[in-house]
Parts: sequence; C-alpha cells; structure tokens
Amino acid sequence: MAHKITVTGHPTSSIQDYGKYLTFDMEEKGSPNAPKGIPFKSNAITYTVVLSLKQFNKLNIDREGFSQRRFVVQGEPCLDIPFEQCTGEIGVICMQIQEIEAKTKEEKGRPQKKGSRAQKAENNESKEVKKNEETEKQVLVPKGTREWMPLEDIKVPEAFLKFTPGMAKQKTVEESIEKNGTVDKPIIIHPETHELLDSYSRYYVAKKKKLDRVPVHY
Repeated sequence: MAHKITVTGHPTSSIQDYGKYLTFDMEEKGSPNAPKGIPFKSNAITYTVVLSLKQFNKLNIDREGFSQRRFVVQGEPCLDIPFEQCTGEIGVICMQIQEIEAKTKEEKGRPQKKGSRAQKAENNESKEVKKNEETEKQVLVPKGTREWMPLEDIKVPEAFLKFTPGMAKQKTVEESIEKNGTVDKPIIIHPETHELLDSYSRYYVAKKKKLDRVPVHY
C-alpha cells in the first residue's frame, strides 16, 4: 500500500508549468518541541507538489494570486520526479487539493465552529422557530376573551383620548404584558362598530408597548 501524505500551508514558490501538469513548493514547519526522551527537534521540510492542470483549473484561482492562498494537499510521496523539477526535499503527487479560507483576526480569537454554511443557516432557522414558539407559549389568553383584534381596528372616542390613565394602572398592565405577553384583561368594545367602550387604560398601554393584537370582549 502506498504511503499517504498531507501538507498544509502557503505555496513558497511560483508555479512551474510543464504542460499537462504543474509544480510548486510548500513548506511545513516541524514541531517546536520533540517528544520527551528524544534529543532531536523536527525541522521545516520543503515539499514539491505535482498536480494536473485539471486539478489546478478546478480551484478557479489565477496564478498570480496563487501564492497568497492557503491549501491542504493530500497525496503520495514520490522519488521519480526529475531532479530539476523537484526543488523541494520531498516530492508529492497531488491526489486532492483544497483551498482553506483565510480567517480574520477576530475569527482567529473565536472558538472554531463546525458545520457548513447550510448547517449554520439551518441552526439559525431552528433558533428562530424555537424563539417564536417560546413567544407564542408566553402569551396567555385572558379570561373572557372573545377574539384577538388588531389594535388599529379599535376606534377610540374623543372623550377617552383626552384622558391619561394613572401610573399605578399603567404599571399593572405593563407588568402583565412583560409576564404574559398581553394585557391582563380583554378590552371592551362594541361588537359591530368596534368602538372602545371600556378598558382605555389597557388600550393606552398596549399602544405604548406597540402590541399588534389585543384580546377583546363585547
């Protein structure tokens, strides 16, 4: 069975074109500390990677910017590469090459996250669904509620608009909205005209809190 080798890093040379295949050098640094009991340290090794023109074209990268990218190369070591073409210490026949996306400084400081973009989008969607479900569970239906109505559909007489509810009453309604997701009791309206008949304090606080719908009773 042929030996496998994986090299990760930036190209350290320009691309050499040999028609149907290309070569370039990569360098991997050795471990800074040898295992305990071994007096020798591992030094950096230079590899000459040989890949087909087809493999390179799949990367969709121009040759000028190639050396600025970071790659992981999987292949097999080879001793039959002509000396003038293999400038590195070890030749590697590329079986697979993949670009590694560069990380910003902020991303380097964060814990590595697993999963593709699709997986991340799916996770975000699941969180949003869970959040909506929790919100729906949080909203309790007050006793006596006949239906839920958009706040903007309720008509408020001028007499009510001149009145400002007391702070104590407002606070009671606000606490109910924070705890239950809606007002503490249904708002009383006319069944046909949808005109406000009572519970102006609840209407007032619901509007201040920008609730979309409120429980009503006829």
